[in-house]
Amino acid sequence: MSDFLSECEIVDLTEELKKEIEESGVSNIEEFFRKSLENWRGAEVNIAITGESGCGKSSFINAMRELDDQDDRAAPVDIVECTTEPTAYDHPTNSKIKFWDLPGIGTPDYPDLDTYCNKVQLEKYHTYLIFTTSRFRVNDLKLAEKVRLMKKKFFFIRTKIDENIRAEKRKRKQEFDEEEMLARIRKNCFISLGNLLTDDQDIFLISNHDPDKWEFARLTQAILDALTRYQRESMTFSLGKVITRSSDDIFQRKVDALRQRIWKVATASGAVAAIPVPGLSIVLDGALILNELSMYRSQLGLPEIGSAEFVKLHVATKEKVLSVTLTTAAQLSTYCASYAASTAIEEFTRYIPFVGPAIASSMSFSTTYYALSKLLTDVEKTAKVVLQEAAKKTAADLENEVD
Repeated sequence: MSDFLSECEIVDLTEELKKEIEESGVSNIEEFFRKSLENWRGAEVNIAITGESGCGKSSFINAMRELDDQDDRAAPVDIVECTTEPTAYDHPTNSKIKFWDLPGIGTPDYPDLDTYCNKVQLEKYHTYLIFTTSRFRVNDLKLAEKVRLMKKKFFFIRTKIDENIRAEKRKRKQEFDEEEMLARIRKNCFISLGNLLTDDQDIFLISNHDPDKWEFARLTQAILDALTRYQRESMTFSLGKVITRSSDDIFQRKVDALRQRIWKVATASGAVAAIPVPGLSIVLDGALILNELSMYRSQLGLPEIGSAEFVKLHVATKEKVLSVTLTTAAQLSTYCASYAASTAIEEFTRYIPFVGPAIASSMSFSTTYYALSKLLTDVEKTAKVVLQEAAKKTAADLENEVD
């Protein structure tokens, strides 16, 4: 299903706006739009995580939540099975997203698959992650087959790749070949799954302590793709800075998700412009745009002005960050004036879709749409500059450590 806002949804938004005005007048319109643009937070996501004891389930949950294992909110990490019943861990920024640490099959309380399915309420999860540190077991296969019958997605994850590589390096020294070793691990896992999978790329090799290496990012994207549209949007916007920066593909997914919101915000702007209240459209447009810009900066990982990360940036990079840190209507007006004159009205109207009779002002729609498009593009470019600078600094620090 496409993630783009449909014409029906746009019409629904304007109809909801009409109803809100009829019931409450114009005083609560800003709050109405704030709730409408944040309804993605209401999508529930339940991710089931299971596997043998010591396989890294808890560390994975903590990594996805970007919490240190020692954090008070972290899932407890132990080599001994410490999960005796399904335990939910909320995402720190979105309590609707829950990572469920499930006990393994074959323990005294869960001796077989039927008992397991009943006790853990298998149907309530939206996707399933099956972990191991070696080969997958018979019970893992049975669980995956059960999930497949439920027409839901499951993923096999081989953890602790970082430890495997360190051990192999010590053993083989100069003859060590990382790619050959990873291929061998993947093949062994694939063989242990029998005929359950047709593609060994459906197995993910990860380290919970290095999300920027191996296949942590690819697994994250696979999880996103297994969810419904609104669940995917919620999960995407809840990914923290570390995971967002771990992969160009994940970073781009966030950019794409943010860009898809522009139609909805522009529609809100156009709908407000049809209301015969002097000055209302201008005030609401400014609030809508500044709110979205704040979200762009936060989602793409721009440092806050005055933060430790900002202070360490090069002067030129600081100036780029400052140029897209607009917080007042006056700053926004100055920014918009810098590009509006060079863009003909005909160019605006070329891209306006048919959004229904509720949109009374196509000019308001167009102005908001292009202001947000340019702001998002500028924030994206600036975020990439910040990332490149951080990468260079990390490389330099590693080089100094070697020296």
